[in-house]
Amino acid sequence: MSDEALLHAVGLAPAAMAGVLPLDLTLGCGLVVLVGPEREQSSTWLYTLAGMEPLAAGRLQLLGRPASEAGAAQRREFRHPLGFVTPQAPLLSIISGLRNVMLPALYHRLASEAEVERRAHTLLGEIAYDADHYVLPAYMGELQRRHLLIARALMLEPRVLMLEQPLDGLDAPVADLLRDYIVGKVRPRVNLLMVAANDALLAQRADVVLFVGRQGVRRFGHWAELLACPADEVQRYLAMERRACAMLESP
Repeated sequence: MSDEALLHAVGLAPAAMAGVLPLDLTLGCGLVVLVGPEREQSSTWLYTLAGMEPLAAGRLQLLGRPASEAGAAQRREFRHPLGFVTPQAPLLSIISGLRNVMLPALYHRLASEAEVERRAHTLLGEIAYDADHYVLPAYMGELQRRHLLIARALMLEPRVLMLEQPLDGLDAPVADLLRDYIVGKVRPRVNLLMVAANDALLAQRADVVLFVGRQGVRRFGHWAELLACPADEVQRYLAMERRACAMLESP
């Protein structure tokens, strides 16, 4: 992790989660994975750390700028340096995958349409597998659709990228490919990559693991540190995950 603070939270508590302990957190460059027994809680914290959820208490800074009480004008400032990918914002069904990837850059008028298309081709060539990006999303495989969702966010060259539950609903072979893609292709393109994914295999490869429990968020420097945590809620989570995953032990 870098010494530069890209995200800094003091006494942070989401309005949507009553009774949680306030969070103090500073993150620099790296891969940060949020795990925990309840998917909704991890997603809520990810939205909160993106400055997209109202706070019950605390302060949040992103990229050195206050975000916890940002108005509409301030939130627009984060559209380029902060990317957020959620299943609730799917690809548009009536245009090709390539046009979907181009949309953010066209909307923000970053360059001419020809230049945006060139940049999209370059990006897809660097981060995506060999696929036909001219077809409609309905004719794509699920892996390609998820690749393109992430590529669409990367078109604005964010410094911080947040992914909400990118592995949900995938069978094991496809999840393995997407997990490798996130670590090998996406992580090097951004300074800070935060992923809410209840996925032990991804968390094993993280620089920081955030365990989201009912009482709040616990920070661990690596997966082995989480395994050694004696807290009851952490051990219950690990016992539950062991039944579903044979690779929980530290590498």
